[in-house]
Amino acid sequence: MEEESLTERLDDLEWWLRVLRRPVVDLLVPGLPADAIGRYGPLPPVVGEWFAWHDGVTRDPGQDREDVEVIPGYAPLALAEAVGLRHAYEDDPVLTLGDGWLPLLASEDGDLYAALWSGPNEPRVVAIRAGEPTRIEFPDLPAMVELFVECYRSGGFTVSGDGRLSADQARYDELYDAFTRGR
Repeated sequence: MEEESLTERLDDLEWWLRVLRRPVVDLLVPGLPADAIGRYGPLPPVVGEWFAWHDGVTRDPGQDREDVEVIPGYAPLALAEAVGLRHAYEDDPVLTLGDGWLPLLASEDGDLYAALWSGPNEPRVVAIRAGEPTRIEFPDLPAMVELFVECYRSGGFTVSGDGRLSADQARYDELYDAFTRGR
């Protein structure tokens, strides 16, 4: 069986967001064409694919932060936003190990999921969280999105009766552990 591309997995994620009637679906900005992505320097193809899917979300003053989240606590960044955030983390010793890195998802508190790449290797995904050391969270971007889709499918991420998106931390940890054992 052929493995799904990142775009196919992102489309699966968006499908779940639509099914669950998440407001973010109507706020996703159309993706960037290759020439616009290329203006930010050479990026690994899979990172370009991420920003070709959607270039962040539309944000308005007074907007409920949950309206822009694709997973609990995290919203997708626009490519220009992502590039602008890098300077704030330039002293992170893990991020300096690669040839480049770029934030993909951000929390209101400044926590990030970011692609980190080195040479011809597929970018890995690192978790950058306030007060914690940066660590490799996923072996690649498709794996990250695959787990997020599985969390929607299997109860790791849920929407309450009043429309609030949340993570069942125990279920997420169980899915993450099963997922990483299989890699």
